Amino acid sequence: MRFHLLAPPNIQTTSGYSLDVFGTITMRFARLLKGLGHTVLLYGSEDNETPCDEFVSVISRETQLKYLGKMAYQTIVPSPEYPLWSESSKVAIREIRARKKPGDFICSISGYAHQTVATAFPDLMFVEYSIGYRGSFSKYRVFQSDAWRHFTYGTEQNIVGKNFDEVIPAFFDLDEFTLRKTKDSFVLYIGRLTADKGVSVACRAARVAGVKLLVAGYGNKALVTDGAEYVGVLTGDRKKELMARASAVLVPTQYLEPFGCVVVEAQLCGTPVITSDFGSFREIVEEGRTGYRCHYLGEFVRAIQRRGELDPEYIRCRAIEQFSTPVVAPRYQKYFDRLNLLWGDGWNVVD
Repeated sequence: MRFHLLAPPNIQTTSGYSLDVFGTITMRFARLLKGLGHTVLLYGSEDNETPCDEFVSVISRETQLKYLGKMAYQTIVPSPEYPLWSESSKVAIREIRARKKPGDFICSISGYAHQTVATAFPDLMFVEYSIGYRGSFSKYRVFQSDAWRHFTYGTEQNIVGKNFDEVIPAFFDLDEFTLRKTKDSFVLYIGRLTADKGVSVACRAARVAGVKLLVAGYGNKALVTDGAEYVGVLTGDRKKELMARASAVLVPTQYLEPFGCVVVEAQLCGTPVITSDFGSFREIVEEGRTGYRCHYLGEFVRAIQRRGELDPEYIRCRAIEQFSTPVVAPRYQKYFDRLNLLWGDGWNVVD
């Protein structure tokens, strides 16, 4: 199979942009597709470290910096009206048109921001994969969790199921995470420093539990209170080290989390997670085995106090069995095999 993979134009497809989750997933998806033996044409900004059969630059670094500045991480809502997306989409349409073949797929993780590309190629299948955002539109969608699929259907006021949508979890490369059986005493919060991510809940729960909390991430550092220690933005080996050393990772998100990659990253380090009890966490946290799902402050405090009761080896093994790239890749292969039927009789195929 052949895939035209659209990278978000606000990133470079390099390790230096690992803080942008959409960029990270794009790079992992390219590796997944290549590992399955498919042809990948990747469309992105100028710098690329991601394996593909052809890399096509659709936005110059100069233009990117014009709109973003020099930061390697930007919380920009994807929009087809935003110049970064509109300009890159025009080039992507031109370059895809020069390379497309019958039966090709176009894949994106940017929602409506890439709708103009989808509209330009009614003869190809446009697939949104690993959806954990609002604003998906394609006829063919892969959601990160059942929770987010059904939330999306509800907000669309759609009570008719879509047979060519699917749920496949986010996936992770094992060499990015290391098991550490012996943990330090501190607990860790790593994520955006915003109220809806629950950083204040983490700070207060750790203080009441009498445990040191390290806080890492971009955002409002004024939310780091109750004696918690801010340690900056973590990437690469430093992130892997602290996640592996922590006795627990706190993720008390206050909205419906579509997935929550940090939860799986922690588990791949053998580190238990302490989360809220809604959204995707009900699917990816095994209560009392890989972590605890909590409803109020007292439960968060008790969970922190009980963190040492959980087995790091079991936590990592379960995460590998459900979320590692070698396990998830066949699910994507099965999904695209199903879509391939649509070039023929589609729904009417009888195996």
